Amino acid sequence: MLAAASCKKDDDVVIPTKYGTGFLMVSEGNYGKNAGDLNFYDYNKDTVLEYVYSAENPGKTLGPNTSTMEYGTVYNNKIYLVGKYGAPMVVLDANTLKETNRIDALPGDDGRSFVGVDETRGLLSTSTGVFPVNLTNLTLGAAIAGVTGEVTDMFKSGNHIFLLSVKDGIVVLNANDYSIAKKIGTAVSGFVQSQDGTVWAASKTQLKKINPNALSVDSIPTNFPVYFNEFTYNSSSMVASTSENAIYIISGANKVYKYLPGQPASLNTPFITLPSGQYFYGKGIWFDRVRNILVLNSNTNMYGADINNQLYLHSAANGALLHSFTYKGYFFPGMILN
Repeated sequence: MLAAASCKKDDDVVIPTKYGTGFLMVSEGNYGKNAGDLNFYDYNKDTVLEYVYSAENPGKTLGPNTSTMEYGTVYNNKIYLVGKYGAPMVVLDANTLKETNRIDALPGDDGRSFVGVDETRGLLSTSTGVFPVNLTNLTLGAAIAGVTGEVTDMFKSGNHIFLLSVKDGIVVLNANDYSIAKKIGTAVSGFVQSQDGTVWAASKTQLKKINPNALSVDSIPTNFPVYFNEFTYNSSSMVASTSENAIYIISGANKVYKYLPGQPASLNTPFITLPSGQYFYGKGIWFDRVRNILVLNSNTNMYGADINNQLYLHSAANGALLHSFTYKGYFFPGMILN
């Protein structure tokens, strides 16, 4: 994971940018009133700078005000934003946030996420399958054969690409030709990769420990219900540490569990619990690998429909609350840019 607006390659090198003193938050927008946008939290100033996409791209929007901007990631010095309900796929320069390209009409008019494959190739998931993306001219190819229906989060590890399919569970593609390597079981959340190289997903009551090469799977009971949005898409609410061999998973409306692989007792007790009256919204969790901090975003309304948005900064090592910050507005934060 990255400090916001940093640039990511396969070796995960961090390159400081104009917004390198904090993190960027992808906001869904206020349906019928405002399109989605990006907000920026500055650690040094302890403040949120609102609508930074609009500020850097005068006259442009991230879709109509009836769309929802939901997903953002950094790949090879560019930011890829993907929205749903008529929102576009938009590419920004990671150093300036200036828009460089977009696809206005996505398959099914309903995008989900993006994953980079190599210098010239990526994949776009939608409500109607997965589509190759030519990164040179930002065009879409024909749908990947054998993958139908809604596909949400995607993750690349080595020669494999992991898809979270509503219909088929975890579908693994060969990265070279996008052929199906294997279907490996039901899941509602995914994907992250722990320090030991394991790829993780989750069903409603189990963690799925996946060997990214052999594609073998072990199931680990969680003792708690894994959170997922069963009504509409948002990026899965799990992250991995780069400081230790640990992953973090949201459960319910207000709890975070820290799992230490090989230590099942770590799943018995919540690592962090939000204050009373606070509810996770969107993805809800982000790991800042530069500072070894977990950033949690919540709202006083479980549907995000309150003007008070809250950020909680916790130590990823011991869960201690380091700082909290409130910013006001009907933003409906989908996720922090990863």
